[in-house]
Amino acid sequence: MDIPILDYKPEVKRLISENYEPADALNKEFQKTTIQLVVDFMNILPHNSIDENLVYEALTELGFEPKEEAPLVFFWYFRRK
Repeated sequence: MDIPILDYKPEVKRLISENYEPADALNKEFQKTTIQLVVDFMNILPHNSIDENLVYEALTELGFEPKEEAPLVFFWYFRRK
C-alpha cells in the first residue's frame, strides 16, 4: 500500500501570507534565512514534510526576494500586515 505524500507548500504559503508581506531593508520588522524559517516551521509541521527548497519556492511564489546582507549571506525580509 502506498502512503500518500502530502504537499505542505500551500500550508507554508498560507501561514506566511496571512500575517506577513515582503519588506525591504528600510521597512523590515525582522529577517530570517531559509534555514531559520525551516526550523521555525518544524515547530508546526512534521519534520520530514518541509525543507529548504519548499520554503524557498513558497516565498518566491509569494513575491519575496532574498536580500544579500554581506557577501553570500542572504536573508528574507518580513513585515506584518
